Amino acid sequence: MDNQMPVLSGEKATRALRVGGFEGVIVGMTGDPQGCIERDEFEAAGLSFCVDKDLPGIERVVQVLGSFALDEELEGEAGTGSNCSLPEPPVGQASPVK
Repeated sequence: MDNQMPVLSGEKATRALRVGGFEGVIVGMTGDPQGCIERDEFEAAGLSFCVDKDLPGIERVVQVLGSFALDEELEGEAGTGSNCSLPEPPVGQASPVK
């Protein structure tokens, strides 16, 4: 989820998903630096984690998507992802939201 979307901000879209009952993983992407109010509000909206729009951030998203694929393979059912745990981000590259 990009925080700078043209019609609805990522913060508002994330809040709407969470209010609507969505409990899945929501990955936020932003160019805002750590400690920036816009990023803090985006993360507080209900993101599972937030990454920067840079190469390490993209690599983190690929890593997480790979963990979903591995879970599905182990479960034997496509689309479940129920036992997926998010891999730890490289130090200073992503901000997990707890």
